[in-house]
Amino acid sequence: MGTTSMRLVCAILFAVICVNHKGILALSQQDVASTGVAPTQIPSQSQSQAQPQTHSQQHLRYHARGNLRHNTALSATPSPAQQHSEIKELMTNLHDRVGVLATLDEDQRHRLEVIDKKMDQLLESSTDRMESLKVQQLNFQQRLDSFEHIQRLTRTTLDELKDLSRQTRQAPEQSPQVAKNMATIFNRQPAAAAAVFNGTQLDVNGRLDALATLLVSLAYNVKETQKNTNIIKRRLAQRGKGQGQSARLPQSSSVGLPTSVDELATSCLQSYLAVKGILKLQLTPESESFYVPCEDDGWTVIMRRSADDLSFERSWLEYREGFGNLAGDFFIGLDKLHALTSSALHELRIVLEDFEGNVAYAGYDAFAISGEREFYTLQLLGQFQDQLVPSAGDSLSYQAGAKFSTFDNDNDNCLECNCAHRHKAAGWFNSCGTSNLMGVYHAQNPSQAGETGIFWDTFQGKNYSLRSVKMLIRPVAQDEARR
Repeated sequence: MGTTSMRLVCAILFAVICVNHKGILALSQQDVASTGVAPTQIPSQSQSQAQPQTHSQQHLRYHARGNLRHNTALSATPSPAQQHSEIKELMTNLHDRVGVLATLDEDQRHRLEVIDKKMDQLLESSTDRMESLKVQQLNFQQRLDSFEHIQRLTRTTLDELKDLSRQTRQAPEQSPQVAKNMATIFNRQPAAAAAVFNGTQLDVNGRLDALATLLVSLAYNVKETQKNTNIIKRRLAQRGKGQGQSARLPQSSSVGLPTSVDELATSCLQSYLAVKGILKLQLTPESESFYVPCEDDGWTVIMRRSADDLSFERSWLEYREGFGNLAGDFFIGLDKLHALTSSALHELRIVLEDFEGNVAYAGYDAFAISGEREFYTLQLLGQFQDQLVPSAGDSLSYQAGAKFSTFDNDNDNCLECNCAHRHKAAGWFNSCGTSNLMGVYHAQNPSQAGETGIFWDTFQGKNYSLRSVKMLIRPVAQDEARR
């Protein structure tokens, strides 16, 4: 009910009250004028006992009693001033109630507008998510087509090998050149190779199978040998640095490999296993392995921003799997980040740099996120480490406990907005946030980027977009992890 309707109702009620008031006054005047009736003779008790009353006499008696009661009621009628005061009080109460109804109507209308806006945002995010799923489906179809193409090529190759085997069976024996090539492969004399691979002893299929098995085994052995050699070199070099002298590999090739060759790297604290700063992690023997970039002191880089060639305004699926180049700008992926922070207690460090070259640090002594069922909630954010110098200040604790949000999956605590749309980014938004590390990269006019840029509120403010940002995690129990 709107304000205009309320005013109309008030006007109608006021008119009705005024009409009733005038009617009451008119009736009271008529009653006063009609009271001039001759008093009725009421017989005494002795007379009534002496002679019976007729019907007309009883009627006059009742009429006289009614006039008496009516005159008594008119004598108790309030004055016009009292009636005006009562009507005024009634109108005041009515006005107050109408005001309350109008306020409730405005609140209800505002809530309906908020619900409509939220529904529009939900529809928009659902549309974006459907588009993302379509892109993923298209990529899957392309991969499937590629696999089918490889399968066709494999069948063609097998047919060619079958034709080749038929042609070879018709030849009585191999040429000297083929025997020489086989001897080179198997490190044998030409005569012995010709004897082994003579058509009378082995058919072509058997020779092809034996050759394929040998090549696969040889390639696997070479790969394992190179891997073990690199591991031994790095371990000896690490020990040599710790003892202040250079380490050398044993010259004898018969030295057995150490028992720790098959050691699984679970964090960048085992950086001696890394190659060019990239380490392959396998948290458990049953889990899938993945690569991460490592830095000194056992820090694992989980996100890096340094240029505008990679957009971070991406879908929920892309943030779940991760994207970018580990050697450049990238995000590790929420599934991997959840696996890392669930395997051990980690601390978090954030490195920020503006376009003037000023670098600041923000650190927290604990950090962990939940799984996808809980929308990757920032379930653990420890105490801010103010001993880091220069300090960037604390601009993340406000988001502690918030769920992860993207433009196609709104999980923030803002009832009237979508923080991912508002900041053109993704992240742990409360309502919305005091930092936006996954925002838009503004190389031009970074001081006027606004809330869509890469900002850290306590370092250069919300309107300044930073030049570079880096997020790193490290297991807290360093000494125990090293042992």
